[in-house]
Parts: sequence; C-alpha cells; structure tokens
Amino acid sequence: MGKEWVLERDGEVLEVLPAWFFKVKLKDVDTLVRCKKSWRMSQSNISIITWDRVKLEINQYDMWQWRIIFRYNDYKK
Repeated sequence: MGKEWVLERDGEVLEVLPAWFFKVKLKDVDTLVRCKKSWRMSQSNISIITWDRVKLEINQYDMWQWRIIFRYNDYKK
C-alpha cells in the first residue's frame, strides 16, 4: 500500500535546533514549523544546514510533526 494522504510543501531551513530538529519556513504560506529528518535521510547521512531548501511532508495521523524528505541541490559548479 502506498501513501494515502500526504501533504508535501517546500521550505527553507532557518535554524538547527537540538535533538536533530529544524525550524523551517514554508515557502507558500510563510509559516514556521518544527520538523525532523526522515529515517531514510538519517541512514544516508545527508546533512542539512541553515538556508538549505527542503521538501517537507506531513501525514493525516500526526498533524504537528513534519518530516524533511528531500534536500534540494542548489549549488552551482
């Protein structure tokens, strides 16, 4: 079974908080949310720093806990 109802938003990391939490500003609604890295990002050792652009998701069962599922690569070579 796939994901039944998942809301995905883009945002920008404003602050790194203790216990692997991040303060993220949502792009389209200008709201601050607290979120955590997804399990797959933690296992892959993907680091997130301030001012990174990320993709967030929230599911229908826990409306207060957001997860970071993707970090955009905006660096120019």
